[in-house]
Amino acid sequence: MARSPWWWSTANSPLEPRRTTKKALAQTALASGQSYRRRGAVLADLAAVGAKRRDPEQVVAYGREAIRLAQASSSGYVARRLQALCDEFGPLNRDRRVAELGAEIATLSTP
Repeated sequence: MARSPWWWSTANSPLEPRRTTKKALAQTALASGQSYRRRGAVLADLAAVGAKRRDPEQVVAYGREAIRLAQASSSGYVARRLQALCDEFGPLNRDRRVAELGAEIATLSTP
């Protein structure tokens, strides 16, 4: 039997977003030795997975962390990835937290 990805087993529990976020941040692709650009891109991808799953907690948790990295590094690449993420919000945009995240993303500058 195939093993599920690390995030699958806890994805359906409403109490698990923080624990899942901590697990994800401990992954090699997000390790502090990796570049801001790589970590920001992975976080934006994880936020996009949350948008596809219609999970506002996942979108906001990973999106905010990616914004923090984009601001710290002035990375236009991460900012563009986050702006593309906004296109995936769909009905989640009605959630106040997701709408605020979209507003924060809109303030990022892209060179």
